[in-house]
Amino acid sequence: MEDREFEYITKSEFQNVLNEAVLLYQETYSAYYQDSEEGRILYLSIKKLLNHCNCISIILDGTSFEAVENSNQVDHASAKVLLRSALEIYITLVSLFWFEGKEKLEEKEFRFLVYKYSGLKSRQKLDHENITNYSLREKIRNEKSEIKRLEKMIEYKGLRLGKEQIHIKNIIKKGWQAKPIKSRLEETTLPNHFKMQYSYLCGYSHSGFDSYMQLAIDESSELNKKTSKEIIYFLVSFLLGKLNQALVFNLPEKLEIKTDLTETYRLLKKYYTSGL
Repeated sequence: MEDREFEYITKSEFQNVLNEAVLLYQETYSAYYQDSEEGRILYLSIKKLLNHCNCISIILDGTSFEAVENSNQVDHASAKVLLRSALEIYITLVSLFWFEGKEKLEEKEFRFLVYKYSGLKSRQKLDHENITNYSLREKIRNEKSEIKRLEKMIEYKGLRLGKEQIHIKNIIKKGWQAKPIKSRLEETTLPNHFKMQYSYLCGYSHSGFDSYMQLAIDESSELNKKTSKEIIYFLVSFLLGKLNQALVFNLPEKLEIKTDLTETYRLLKKYYTSGL
C-alpha cells in the first residue's frame, strides 16, 4: 500500500463512518433479513464485516505481550488479514445480492443455489471417518442428499437462464469458486486503487515468501507507521462507505431511514473527486 498524493484519514474519521454503518445496519436489518435462508446469510455476513472492521480499529490501537516488557506494537499484519476478509465479504455480498441485473430474480436464485451448494460440498471434504456421534453422521448423510438435489436444481435453473452446458458442468465441479474472487472483485464498483490492494492483502493471510517480504518491510524503520495506520483506516472506512451506499440503494421502496450518513457521503465524495 504505497502512499499517494491525497490525504488519508484518522481513527476518529473512521469511527464516524463505522458508527453510521452500525446504526444503518441496526435500523434496516428487519427489512433485509427476513425469515429466510438468504436473509440470514445477509444478516450474518454484514455483522461479520462490521465486527472485522471494529476489531481492526482495536488492533491499530496497539497490542503487547503480557509476558514481555516493552513489547508494545501495532500489529499491521493482523489488521490487514481482517481487512482482506472484510473485503471478501463485501465482494460476496455484491455478487450474491447487489450485482448488476439483479432485477432477474432467477439469476439471483441461481447464484444463491451455487453458493449454498459450494459450502455444503466443501464440508464433505472434512474428515468424517472418526465421527461416532449418530446425529452428526446423520447430518452428514442429509447434506450429501441435499448436495445431489442442489446439483439438479443448478442444472435446471442454469439451462432456463440460457447458460451453456459446459459452463453449468464447471459450476457443479467447482461451485462458487468457478468464478475466482478476483473476477468478482472486478465486477464491483470499488475504485481501481482499492482493487489493487487485494493481492497485497492476501500475502498477509498466507505464508509464502512474498508474505515474509511484506512483513520485513513492516518491521523496517523506514516505514512511516502513522501513514500506514491511516492508509488502513482509509481502506476500511471506504469499504464501510460502499457498504452503506449499497444498503441504502437496495432498500425496499416503502422503507425510510433515519440514520444520518453525512460522514459516509463526505468520505466517498472526497476520494472520488480527488481522482482516486
